[in-house]
Amino acid sequence: MIVRNFEYLLALYREGHYGNAARICNVSQPTLSSGIRQLEKDMGVEIVRHGRRYDGLTLEGYRVLALAQKMSDDCRALDRELAALRSGFEGELRLGIVPGTTSISPILSAALAEKFPLLQQTISTASPCSLLQGIKSNGLDVALMHLESTCMEDFDTRVLHKERLFLFGCFGLELPASVTWEDVLSRQLCLLASTFSVAVESRLEQSKMRSVVTDSVSVLVSHISTGRFFAVLPQSLANNFLHVANVRAVVITGTPSHCTIALVAGKNSFESASVRAFLEVASSPELAIPVRAIMSIHRRLRAKD
Repeated sequence: MIVRNFEYLLALYREGHYGNAARICNVSQPTLSSGIRQLEKDMGVEIVRHGRRYDGLTLEGYRVLALAQKMSDDCRALDRELAALRSGFEGELRLGIVPGTTSISPILSAALAEKFPLLQQTISTASPCSLLQGIKSNGLDVALMHLESTCMEDFDTRVLHKERLFLFGCFGLELPASVTWEDVLSRQLCLLASTFSVAVESRLEQSKMRSVVTDSVSVLVSHISTGRFFAVLPQSLANNFLHVANVRAVVITGTPSHCTIALVAGKNSFESASVRAFLEVASSPELAIPVRAIMSIHRRLRAKD
């Protein structure tokens, strides 16, 4: 009932006239007036300046009006979500990803498209800070990123999996089974921007040589193919090197050795219909098979036992 009375208040404020507001709400004027009085009783304040005619709202009335507007917006959003669920789930999912997840995101998108073909997907690539800002400003619904990238206090997170870090490059005839961070930092590196956790970034800052930094996977692959540069990357990106001659993958030992891939959304945003659908797909057992396949490609670039 209080929701209906909020609607009466919104209509009265918009129309500035009891009769017109009642007509908009499809009720009689006494019913609308009674609803406003009941709202004042429930709130314990005078909301409308009472007189023979409508004379505006009180100071407290404007506060109640703001609450009424928010509740009305929330109800409409809920109606849209429920309608989408009933009709086969239409709408849009705005996904942000860091460059280091570009091999995982197509697997998620394909599975989502198969289950919800009417859902429009928009995918953008950015740094962790930009993705979190996009979530805060409602420009993104959810982000696929490394859990260790930044402070997550103001966000909800769901861990998907962990990935091992590898050094990719042309090692020549003697291909080591593993390399230490000290060995990594002594090489000329080409780095994929916005890919690493804070711990990995701190390690890379200790590099003995200047690095080439790019936000493009194809540019990075081109640099590695020259034989001059090496790249530190999560294992899921190994598929980008299958067509490049002489490039091999060597596991990095020491700390850090892994990165955690997670979905990140605003507080309580996992309850929204589109994000909940995405989370459902991302967590489904069926998705484990293609994810394991992409995660195992690095073995084709490893040293033979």
